[in-house]
Amino acid sequence: METPDSILIESLGNRVGGIARPANSPAVFVRGALPGEQVTIKNQRNKKNFAEADLASVEKPSPHRVEPFCRYYGVCGGCSLQHLEYSEQLVWKKKWVEKAVRNLNTPALDSTIPSPETRGYRNRVTFDVTDGELTLHAFRGNPVPVDLCPLMNESSLNALNAFVKGGIPDGITRISVRGGSNTDTAIVELTGTFQSKPPADWPAVVIRRKKSWQHLKPGEMFEKIGGFTYAIQPGGFFQVNTLAAEKLVTAVTDLVPENSGRVLDLYGGTGTFGVPLAAAGNQVTSVEMNQEASEGCRAACELNQIPSDRIHVVKAKAGSFLTTAIRNETSFHTIVTDPPRSGMGIEISQQIRDLNPERIVYVSCNPFTAARDIAIFTQQHYTIRQVTPVDMFPHTDHVETVFFMERN
Repeated sequence: METPDSILIESLGNRVGGIARPANSPAVFVRGALPGEQVTIKNQRNKKNFAEADLASVEKPSPHRVEPFCRYYGVCGGCSLQHLEYSEQLVWKKKWVEKAVRNLNTPALDSTIPSPETRGYRNRVTFDVTDGELTLHAFRGNPVPVDLCPLMNESSLNALNAFVKGGIPDGITRISVRGGSNTDTAIVELTGTFQSKPPADWPAVVIRRKKSWQHLKPGEMFEKIGGFTYAIQPGGFFQVNTLAAEKLVTAVTDLVPENSGRVLDLYGGTGTFGVPLAAAGNQVTSVEMNQEASEGCRAACELNQIPSDRIHVVKAKAGSFLTTAIRNETSFHTIVTDPPRSGMGIEISQQIRDLNPERIVYVSCNPFTAARDIAIFTQQHYTIRQVTPVDMFPHTDHVETVFFMERN
């Protein structure tokens, strides 16, 4: 049945926009529409169990609708919630987590921890280069030519301006700019080819050649989170919202008592959790398969003078490490896990459960895959004690969540 042109938006969906549920019709997803709005739609596209449509006009706007601050809003594929006031973004992010865990036995969720900054918060932004211009991914269609991104922090913006001042060199296909929010250091990571002599006024610049990064202009980038210093490895992962990452780290480390024994930091990255947990007197094993991240963790241990007997950095896949730990009957008092968006999966979740730690802290950037994994823990032995959403990406429909579980 064809949906009427004018519809009422009832809710906001994670990654789908406003949701209308017309009588005798499938749900309609309308990107750019907000709950409570009466809107006119066009270009309806019927799917098997739902429909998509474009927003033609807003007949009755939401009281939470605001003017987007970026001139590329609606064309660029990022920041899909810029038109929703920030306090209401936090409300809906909590609702999305509640929906994800609706089949789990959880206590009342904490309110979403807000990001200290909602603009200029990113310490890394990546641009593709098309026809000599900086571009960002479009929502639909060709890449969008841009001159900046208003989410860039001051250090990365200064580095970008210094790099492109003389024009983007031929042969460069991608530019990733990183700059500290708590330091004034920055580095530009390039993909492509470059044969000329680097200009004297360039910031630190590296380029990917074969399987390694080579410096075109010497220099390093450092960032500080919660008083700890990290050397950012070219190409390595690091939380892009430094100030919100401080909130996230505090939310995690507050759940692990000082001097509480052996801690496994799974998907440990550059030691964002492992370093402060080791500094608090715990015996930490940090497991990370990415070479750059593992090197970054070791560098962070040296920079922060963490004793070598306090933290052990292991380059390994999570499943392989856990298999060996189970075979050797290795025990941990606490397991902190921070997997990618796809989650850990059933097998790794079962391995963690079999290790039988006293407490599990699961940090997730996708509450739906996290809920799937956590169900493995709650089927036997574990109770969810706390669920805390953290907003690491203002104006987007992404939400980080910290789940805390204790052994019964």
